[in-house]
Amino acid sequence: MVRVAAERLPAMLRSGGPEREAASEELRDLLLRAALAYLVRQQYPVEAFGADSYTSIAEDYAQEAFVIILRQLDTYRGDCRFTTWAYRIIINLIADEMRRRCWRRRPLPEDTEVYPRRRASVAENDVAALAERRALWQLIDAIIQQELTPRQRAALVGRLFEEKPLIVLADELGTNKDNVYKLLHDARKHLKRALQARGISAAEALGVERRCS
Repeated sequence: MVRVAAERLPAMLRSGGPEREAASEELRDLLLRAALAYLVRQQYPVEAFGADSYTSIAEDYAQEAFVIILRQLDTYRGDCRFTTWAYRIIINLIADEMRRRCWRRRPLPEDTEVYPRRRASVAENDVAALAERRALWQLIDAIIQQELTPRQRAALVGRLFEEKPLIVLADELGTNKDNVYKLLHDARKHLKRALQARGISAAEALGVERRCS
């Protein structure tokens, strides 16, 4: 196969005929090699992907990344090398899928609570302080249930209480990770304002916001 200079790939992919075919072949090969190198470096178990070899996994993701790159080609502005941009896409695809599969295989504890009440440690013997903390979390629960939008609530509960990876939340909400970030940001902002409006100090509200991060 005749090699194509990486810096020429975007223009050739936007063209037609033999140039586009040559660039497509080169890009698929680059993506395949990048996927294989990443899989070997991370030592992901092959069986986690339901495959029998790294090669078959790499081929699947190289094709998926190739389609995404062609679809998003107009968003490439040359701020970094084209190969860097392309490698980032395929590596994110593989890493996200691994996080998704690991989450779905994770067993849930039998006593899992949707809204844990922050169990007290042995050192926390102050009954008044414990009652105050419990009241605060009851208030947070009420704000989450009554004042957040359904999507904000799903994002915040999923991330803060259920510790779901962002890619899993994105799948469940039918969106992407950037939109999940936005939902979490809006939910935290509303929660902080709602607490302050109810007389919760800025320091206490900030503490809650950090736990929601």
